[in-house]
Amino acid sequence: MTINNHQQLIEHNERLIEKVARLEREVDSLRTQHAESQVLLEGMSASLQASTIEEIYQSIFATLNIQASFDAAFLLTPDVPGTLIVAAASTHQSVHQKLSVDPLLKSVLTGAAKAIIDIQLLKPTWLNTLDATEYHSALLASFSYKSSVCLLIMLSENKGAYLRQDARAISRITGLVEQTLAQVENRFIELEAQQLRIESERVQNNLVQQEKMASLGQLSAGIAHEINNPISFIGSNLQLMQQQVADMFKVQESLREHLDPKALSTLNNLTEQYQCDFLKDEFSELFADCNLGVERVSHIVKSLKAYCQNNDSNWHLSDVCEGIGLTLKILENQIKNTCRIVEEHTETPQSYCINNELNQVYLNLLVNAVQSITDNGEILIRSYCQEQKIVIEIHDNGIGIAHSQLDRIFDPFYTTKDVGKGTGLGLSISQAIVKKHLGEITVSSTVNQGTLFKIVLPILTSPPP
Repeated sequence: MTINNHQQLIEHNERLIEKVARLEREVDSLRTQHAESQVLLEGMSASLQASTIEEIYQSIFATLNIQASFDAAFLLTPDVPGTLIVAAASTHQSVHQKLSVDPLLKSVLTGAAKAIIDIQLLKPTWLNTLDATEYHSALLASFSYKSSVCLLIMLSENKGAYLRQDARAISRITGLVEQTLAQVENRFIELEAQQLRIESERVQNNLVQQEKMASLGQLSAGIAHEINNPISFIGSNLQLMQQQVADMFKVQESLREHLDPKALSTLNNLTEQYQCDFLKDEFSELFADCNLGVERVSHIVKSLKAYCQNNDSNWHLSDVCEGIGLTLKILENQIKNTCRIVEEHTETPQSYCINNELNQVYLNLLVNAVQSITDNGEILIRSYCQEQKIVIEIHDNGIGIAHSQLDRIFDPFYTTKDVGKGTGLGLSISQAIVKKHLGEITVSSTVNQGTLFKIVLPILTSPPP
């Protein structure tokens, strides 16, 4: 083999080695990009599964942190011309802060990503705005969202943490941010539609419940009217019978004074035989019991009629606590064998309210309180004025509510009762009614110690707008 041929073979081998090395670099680059793509896809998937904007942003930051580790990161969107506003921050600080666009930020917004070894040397004012004066390295990149140019800032406490290749890599990663935010918008449209459906169901069920209450009110008013008539007859007849029986015994006593001894002896024998003296006392007790029963039924009917007569949806200037007593009368049978009622009321000023709606709130809370008590408990009902507001408290010593459930206690359809024993609408409707009266209702509870519902209502001198 000649020297020339040998030289050509060496050069050919070098070219092959160079091609192999180039191919290996390309394979490594492709592997790196594939790994990046996998991370980006996983990050996008996690972002789309999030249910709040905060969760979505934090998912994006978590994905970015895998690609280029940071100690703090910020997403900024355009505000008024010449300023950016912090839309999200990994540190949960500085959100909604506004930054003036300086030459450094402008160069990134209009050009390529930048890796800065020590940002402290440039002393940008926005570090103070972001409360990020302790950081040194910075990685800045722009991305597009809704036809606007936005900014990503990643900061590290270590000098030289980011290099030029990191700037190139972050330029690819911002594609994730652009795609994810586009998907986020669609996701939130879906969430908003879902929330609207839930709200629509809540309103619909509220209307159904209101219709049921209205129908129940009309039915109860009719029943009360039907009961009231025979009770009136029974009451009148009892009084007449009581008077007639008393007159009969008076006649018997008068006869004793005018009969001859033989007839008197016969009368005494008959009186003893039929226990008339005993019946005289017995009749007095029987009539007293009957009158007490009639009086109680009459009082319940009057309470029921008063409760139902408030079934209008107009605002009236009245005592907002008046319905508590009426509601207790309606629940008297449920309460008497279960618990003891303690009432502490101070005088409260009249306020504009819708009586039947507040009665429904009292009914819901008292029914819940009674159902939470397992054995001879107590329900304390208080009403008083505090800071120009009317406060109503209903406190039971029942089984209580777990702390983990308190945050959802007013959610529509959420119930802590057994299946078939609650619709999950009572407290949701009660909260809506209280808010309608410009008030608030809160709950505090301890398991096995009891629950306190507190209603705070403003004193309204006119109906709310």
